[in-house]
Amino acid sequence: MSDTLLRLFQSSARSVWTSAQLLAWSALVFCTLALVTKRGEAVAAARGAAAEIRVNLAFYFLDVLLVVPPLALVTALMAMPAQRYSWQLVQSDEWARMPSALVFLLAVFVGDCVSYWRHRLEHTPLLWPAHAIHHSDTEMTWLTLARFHPINRLTTDVVDIGCLTLIGFPEWAIVANVTVRHYYGQFIHADLPWTLGPLDGVLVSPVMHRWHHARDVTGTGSNFATVFSVFDRLWGTYYVPGPCTVPLGVTDAVGPGTLRQLIYPFAAWFKLSRE
Repeated sequence: MSDTLLRLFQSSARSVWTSAQLLAWSALVFCTLALVTKRGEAVAAARGAAAEIRVNLAFYFLDVLLVVPPLALVTALMAMPAQRYSWQLVQSDEWARMPSALVFLLAVFVGDCVSYWRHRLEHTPLLWPAHAIHHSDTEMTWLTLARFHPINRLTTDVVDIGCLTLIGFPEWAIVANVTVRHYYGQFIHADLPWTLGPLDGVLVSPVMHRWHHARDVTGTGSNFATVFSVFDRLWGTYYVPGPCTVPLGVTDAVGPGTLRQLIYPFAAWFKLSRE
């Protein structure tokens, strides 16, 4: 028993350490971008966002400790019957005949399409209480990507990874999709006043995603894609009237601290059940 607990503790410690290292590299990149883009204003902006950043960091490490282990188990359990009973739409030998670069691009593109519709569902009344936690950051930075309620994080990854698994994408392509979406997600959440010029017709920019977090579109929303803006353009949810200078956050009473935000979805669902 003691050996099992020791191994569990060592595994958790390694996960936290690895996550902290990855976080440090992201911090180096985005802090440098902020200083280059905003110069002296970047320091003032960081000070103003300090309280929100602390909440985001708490959710980040809760995710590492509470969500990643069961998620790894669930995704493995989903893959086993899909492979054993050949439920995949495209079999592994067909992927092997395609160029790796094409498989990679298809995984990210199809993954973003799945994510677009999953994200729209998260803005419906039943799923919104958990997703509202992500939107509650009023000083959006690249670390806002870390603010996900554990339930929302688990369902998000299960849906996204599960759909790509059923389609039959190779495991390496699914991992590549998750990696691209994670780091591109940090980029579009960053406090950067950037569009992508001609590429706005294809890719999501920080300005485009900032409008998704605007308080006045909470509950219905726009700009649901993470990587490819083509999905919002195709299904009529693209909205970028100009630079986003409106207040961010939610009108829901989610509370300011990590603990209150962890409890909020359950209280909201209980209230919905009584109506």
